Amino acid sequence: MGLSLKDLCKAYELPMEAMCGGMAMCATCHCYILSESSSLPEKGDIEEALLSELFTTNSSSRLACQIQLTGAMDGLSIEIAPN
Repeated sequence: MGLSLKDLCKAYELPMEAMCGGMAMCATCHCYILSESSSLPEKGDIEEALLSELFTTNSSSRLACQIQLTGAMDGLSIEIAPN
């Protein structure tokens, strides 16, 4: 597919800031994964570090810019986290 979850949200004009443009520098694409999916990539060190600085994280928190979409993620459900 070639798109990140952040790219898809921006393409549909959903209320996701993504101020750094997907460079994993700002955490303004923070979202919660609502559906169970074993096809999601593991969190990298940079993603973990950025999420640890937020007050609104939970165990399902991810940065949308760090999730490259694949066909295996069909049916993935998310909630955009408040900024």
